[in-house]
Amino acid sequence: MKKLIAAAVASSMTAFAMADIAITGNAKYEYDHTDNAGTTTNTANTEVNLFVKGKSGDTSVVANLELNTHGGADEAGRLDIEDLYMTTKVGDVSVKAGNYASGTSAHLGEIDNGSRGNDKVTLTYSMGDIDVYAGSNGVAAAEENSTVSENMFYGAVIKNVMGNTINVKHHSETQDSFGIKGSMAGVNYRYEATDKDGSGDAYYGELTTKVGELTLGYATLDADVASLLAEDDSTTFALSTGDFSTATGQDQVMLSTAVDGTTFTVKMGTMDKGISSSIDKDYSQVKASRKLASGATAVITFTDEDVSGGSKENMEIELNVAF
Repeated sequence: MKKLIAAAVASSMTAFAMADIAITGNAKYEYDHTDNAGTTTNTANTEVNLFVKGKSGDTSVVANLELNTHGGADEAGRLDIEDLYMTTKVGDVSVKAGNYASGTSAHLGEIDNGSRGNDKVTLTYSMGDIDVYAGSNGVAAAEENSTVSENMFYGAVIKNVMGNTINVKHHSETQDSFGIKGSMAGVNYRYEATDKDGSGDAYYGELTTKVGELTLGYATLDADVASLLAEDDSTTFALSTGDFSTATGQDQVMLSTAVDGTTFTVKMGTMDKGISSSIDKDYSQVKASRKLASGATAVITFTDEDVSGGSKENMEIELNVAF
């Protein structure tokens, strides 16, 4: 009997190893104290992200899960399947199919909010330094099947153009965009612009460089109308423009340096029409981040922003870890 049990365990472990499954993730705990023009609130949040990837040859399956359960009755609010897709090869064409979104580091990431397409498919063909792609988004449905949109997107990523990477994309019948990023004389730059029929134009620009131990940066956003700036989870700006319904852009300066193992980052800027359609919003933010001996990272962030009738001050204390 012991031999049978040992054989069964060994067999199951071998099957698991052959499946080539990897699980990684991260987690964080956040505490926020906010004084909004004299009204104070204290909140906390716990979030765990699990990234599961199974691989067989040139085919991979990815499931990215976000858990932030607080014992509520709404199951959908406690578990979010953020990405669920497959990648494979059909001849020389790379195929990505499922539910996924672009992040803020991707083309137009600081302009669009990177909302996920349902049952989306992207086909990519590479020719040296040129990647051409085309695809279609599924239209969300209440049941398990999505309606496939006939309005396809397509574009190209062209690398090593005098040291630059160029993006061109046709998003839909009403929207096109262009982007370029690169480095010159120690200055990194990124510029992206989009045009949407019936709404107007929007652009994003960023410059960063190092001067000794200091990293300096400038970032700008501008749009004809607020609806073009939908990004609500910015990695560049202290405040996401998409969180403010009337905002049509912003300008921000940044400096960052490390002192005895702690990284300090300061951001200061102005958001056009950030308070109302006629009033801009000024803001400043100071962040300190330090890797702990335990493997976790402690982050303290203080943000001060103008609001109608006064100012809003927020202090966030965060512990995060990647595994």
